[in-house]
Amino acid sequence: MADHIATAQRYRARAAKCELSAKSTSSVKFGECYRLLAKHYLALANLEEDCAQRPSPFARQQDNKVPEQAAVRSVAARMFAVRQLQMAVPSTETVSMPPMSVIAIPAAEFGR
Repeated sequence: MADHIATAQRYRARAAKCELSAKSTSSVKFGECYRLLAKHYLALANLEEDCAQRPSPFARQQDNKVPEQAAVRSVAARMFAVRQLQMAVPSTETVSMPPMSVIAIPAAEFGR
């Protein structure tokens, strides 16, 4: 959560710099560009602050359920899938490049 808040503060500081640059530039186009950047940095800062307020999806569950069983089953399922892939015969149908003959490969020309 501290990372989100620190990131939001950095975005707000960048937005302030962009606003300052927009005021100090002599070009109208650059001023508009700096103001647009400031607007986007403020939007990013707001999103980061929203993320900081949300509960983490990786936080431990408060109730007395056993989440380890689900993790064990998913690991076992993944191991089963890996074994199935290892036992499968390699197929040439999944290769995206056509086979190349020796004639199709350009030879390097030295001495030019």
